[in-house]
Amino acid sequence: MPPSNPSVQLSVAPAVVPSAAPFESAPAPSSIDDPVPAGVHAVIDLFANQLAKVSFPEVDAGSLRRQADELRAEARTVARAREALDAALASFAARMTMLGDTAARAVAYARIYSEAHSDRHALAAAIASLSEPALPATSGLTVNGKRRGRPPKRSAELFDAAEPSATGEEPADPAAR
Repeated sequence: MPPSNPSVQLSVAPAVVPSAAPFESAPAPSSIDDPVPAGVHAVIDLFANQLAKVSFPEVDAGSLRRQADELRAEARTVARAREALDAALASFAARMTMLGDTAARAVAYARIYSEAHSDRHALAAAIASLSEPALPATSGLTVNGKRRGRPPKRSAELFDAAEPSATGEEPADPAAR
């Protein structure tokens, strides 16, 4: 704590914090594969040229280049992981289709067997209770399973029938009571 001398006033200038907005910009169109934003490239160029002989705590041209290279390496890792995920999803879909086809063929064989052995009523009932194996339908559903789009239109007749009771009037038709 500084001594309290009324004639001496300490003045501390507020730290200048650069805006993060230039660093959050999208990569330049010429470097679509480079994940380092154009604003960060400008900072690296500034420290590589005009501030080449200047070093701040843990910030200089070398540290900025190192972090940009690490980001590029992580981007390559992410790209490889995405490719692996895409391949795994394709394999999964193929195996799911193959299983569905095999299950459908198995039910067909079981029906033929059951028809040939008509004395096995329990088997016939079990096969009859099976529905055709189907893959889960995902068309029209979102990630949380809800249908997308507008709700279905309601018939005007439903609203006409509800109006008399909503206004407190009794319907004219005694069967509606």
